[in-house]
Amino acid sequence: MVMMIITASAMMLLKMLCPGSRIAVNFHLFNPENDLALADGGTNYCPPPAAMSIAGDLATLPLWFAPCDDVVLLPDKASIEFYESMSHLFKIATPFAPDTIADVDRCVPWGWSPQIKRRFKAMGFAENILPTDEEISNLRGLSNRRTAIYVLQALKERGIDTPDTPVYLTSPDDVAAFVGSIPRSVVKAPWSGSGKGVMWGLGRVEVPLENFYKGVIKRQGGVVCERFLHSVQEFAMEFHAAYDCVSFAGYSLFESEKGSYSGNLLAPDTELELTLSQLIPLEVIRSVREHLCDVLSSLLRASGYNGYLGVDMMIYSDADGNIRLNPCMEINMRMNMGVAARIIYDRHVFPGKRGRFFVKFHKKQGNALDEHTYNTDKYPLVCKDGLVLSGYQPLSPVSFGSRYTAYMIIDE
Repeated sequence: MVMMIITASAMMLLKMLCPGSRIAVNFHLFNPENDLALADGGTNYCPPPAAMSIAGDLATLPLWFAPCDDVVLLPDKASIEFYESMSHLFKIATPFAPDTIADVDRCVPWGWSPQIKRRFKAMGFAENILPTDEEISNLRGLSNRRTAIYVLQALKERGIDTPDTPVYLTSPDDVAAFVGSIPRSVVKAPWSGSGKGVMWGLGRVEVPLENFYKGVIKRQGGVVCERFLHSVQEFAMEFHAAYDCVSFAGYSLFESEKGSYSGNLLAPDTELELTLSQLIPLEVIRSVREHLCDVLSSLLRASGYNGYLGVDMMIYSDADGNIRLNPCMEINMRMNMGVAARIIYDRHVFPGKRGRFFVKFHKKQGNALDEHTYNTDKYPLVCKDGLVLSGYQPLSPVSFGSRYTAYMIIDE
């Protein structure tokens, strides 16, 4: 889901030019702890320090993917100053002015949970512009990894080639039997942070794995178990849901380090599709895309969900060495980095150029600033008509204390 607003000065100008007019005002907030908040399920969930750090360091990210007339919550002086410097170069969204809160029609965070709804209410937003508790409960259910099982089975019934369907198990004994039945397996928590809540089995149950799935079953009711697949290329198809219809929004070719997202390839959608078609036939890719629009439309029709979602996929090598596609590994019922990268490329990069979008964690203070200085010197920024032609462009402010950074580098 996506949200934003209009600054007080912009709103005043609009009223002067069009007396009595009313335009929709949307409010964006970056809350990357959303998956963890959904796993907790409570309204009083308190994010860990690492989640709060990435939320603060990358609070400016929605400036780049939100429409220019929208507003974004910027938490500190550094992010405001970053906006001021970037707004002279690019058409980006604007900071939220607290005195315009009564003009807000819709709140759209990175993702919805009971915790973020409580936070919006504490900020003073009216109940009637927020989703109901029932809608958020439905969204939490859809965010369960069990949903991917349903979608994968639906695709299989439509004639799409799929790997063995994962199973949802609620008994520790059944999990132990599954892990012992195949050489390599994957055991996943129904809800967890991106790239987390996942462990691997090696044909036998070892103590760390046993403790993991017993704990998850106790807290969340069950685990998802599936056969391990040998990855050749991971990617995602991104979609947008508009209440009763789901449409394709783009491809996302991403990389991960130790299970955590690290970056995206930036290129035209047609080029990304061509890259994928070198491994999987183009007609298969497009067939999966069309069927997913239908399956997801049916799945979400009664939920009231309006916003972005991503379906993670994997091109893998089977036991016979054949290259195949897993068309639904996981579903992210929220805004995600793949969508952000897609929009940022389409909106701020000169057409046809290639590059990379990065989100990085820096262990030591000063490392982020050192990298920023290096990239600024090595990849000088070149813009044309308000678009990046080549070079390094930070998407968040960088200081000595920064631990997380987001940026793109466009090839010459």
